[in-house]
Amino acid sequence: MQCYRHNIEMILQTYVSIILLLLHTPSLFIHASSSTPKMTATNAAQVDPAIYAKSGDISKHLEGVKKQYDTQNKIEFYKQVMGDGTANIHFGKWDNVDLDQEGAYGKASEQMTDYMFELVSGLCDCEGDFKYVDLGSGTGAAALRLVKMHPHIKHATCLNLCDEQNALATKEAAEAGLESRIEVVTGTYEDAPLDDNKYDACFSQDAFVHAFEKKQAFKEAFRVTKPGGAFVWCDLMCGSGEGVSDEELQTFAATNMVNDWLSPEENVAACQAVGWEDVKFVDLTADIRISFQLMLKKVEKILADGNPAGIDEKLLASYKTNLGNRITQVDRGVFKWGVVHAKKPTAAAN
Repeated sequence: MQCYRHNIEMILQTYVSIILLLLHTPSLFIHASSSTPKMTATNAAQVDPAIYAKSGDISKHLEGVKKQYDTQNKIEFYKQVMGDGTANIHFGKWDNVDLDQEGAYGKASEQMTDYMFELVSGLCDCEGDFKYVDLGSGTGAAALRLVKMHPHIKHATCLNLCDEQNALATKEAAEAGLESRIEVVTGTYEDAPLDDNKYDACFSQDAFVHAFEKKQAFKEAFRVTKPGGAFVWCDLMCGSGEGVSDEELQTFAATNMVNDWLSPEENVAACQAVGWEDVKFVDLTADIRISFQLMLKKVEKILADGNPAGIDEKLLASYKTNLGNRITQVDRGVFKWGVVHAKKPTAAAN
């Protein structure tokens, strides 16, 4: 079964009308059947039409992404469930992390950031005045951590779409005394307001899943990276598990602001097509299963403790239900998660 290549008009015509009739509850996660390939009232997506109904307009797509992340309620939810009270809201790498220890998820998130930067360091020269850009930087937590840990990073640019997240990133950088080394820029990684050949590396953690067109995002990363520089990113990708229907893949894409749903192999090919070389995929799908398990545990604890942060109760209930489904989907091969890394040829021209 080939992975679904997203076509906005087809989804608008075929699926959105069904979704709008069936469900009205917003959720980042879908509720999909583990056995029946056809979409029914019990396995259709839980969506808010104001957020997830899509068109071929990139501006509307970007606004949908912002609504999915850039509210105080969502920021607080991710902070508590994924960041262990920190702003690092990324999926984790769980090697040697005690799942029962306090702060386990935050430790795994930071470990993933560190792992990715180790890949960067192995691909390009990190000595001297090293500059890198984080594409889709969210709250800027990865840049804050890396700049603190690595004095040789002269400059980190956080390019991100969401205003609330960018305000938080700017505030955190200033409070850490790093405002001279961390720059926060509002924009999209598909039309980056950045100079050609500026950075030693491009870095992106759990952001490219929302690219309107993956190849264009990879092309922009190529443009702003110096010849000989590195490109390292991680994210969810389309799976090809036996028995997973095209409709299930399409439904996931339609309800998560995923406009260009590619498999690992297709992402590698898209990177190669715009000029990246030595492109490799590292499969870390087993780690995201643990991330979902710990997220579910966190949601259950928040509810058991009486929700002290005051997160929207409907949002918590929806996540509690759907995270279990997400774990099952990992097992069934609905998607993969991992890292793609590559180099820009030393003689490359944009």
